[in-house]
Amino acid sequence: MIDGIITPDYQDIDLVMPHAPYPIYPGGLLDEGKSHVRYALPSIQSPTLTIVDYIYSEDGTPVISPGHYTVELSESKDMILLIQAYDVIARIPVFKLEEDKTQAQKQFDKKEQKKAKKEKKKREKIQKKYDEFGIKPKPPYVYSNAEIEYVKEKGYYLIKYEKGAIRAWGAIKQMNY
Repeated sequence: MIDGIITPDYQDIDLVMPHAPYPIYPGGLLDEGKSHVRYALPSIQSPTLTIVDYIYSEDGTPVISPGHYTVELSESKDMILLIQAYDVIARIPVFKLEEDKTQAQKQFDKKEQKKAKKEKKKREKIQKKYDEFGIKPKPPYVYSNAEIEYVKEKGYYLIKYEKGAIRAWGAIKQMNY
């Protein structure tokens, strides 16, 4: 009797659009709505360094544990900072610093200034489109890289940091245990 009331079009709706066996977002929050995603600092700008082994101090106690660290250069550019969960774990002195001078010279070149003005107008045009829909545009891509290697002959860890036009090298003396 119920079959006669429901039209055949509604009976086959589960065959056309089957439901997922479990909800996609069980908590009811989308990934974009979670606080650690919405209010986090943009991670595109900072390189990540993975340390596999413990790094020990002079007395043999482990100072830096294995894990993933965000690497930043201090404001004065004399320290490389290892950051984990927004806490500075280590400050490593920089013994060599290079800056690409061609980037600084491009600021004063007339042709480069014209290109920059055109690029600025283009970005403003795109920004207006994003503002209409309330979307934040992606920040421009900046090359960044961080590496660590152990120099066995001298007994230290060499940390290489690159971000944009800046390159820095720091070292951590490792005692052999």
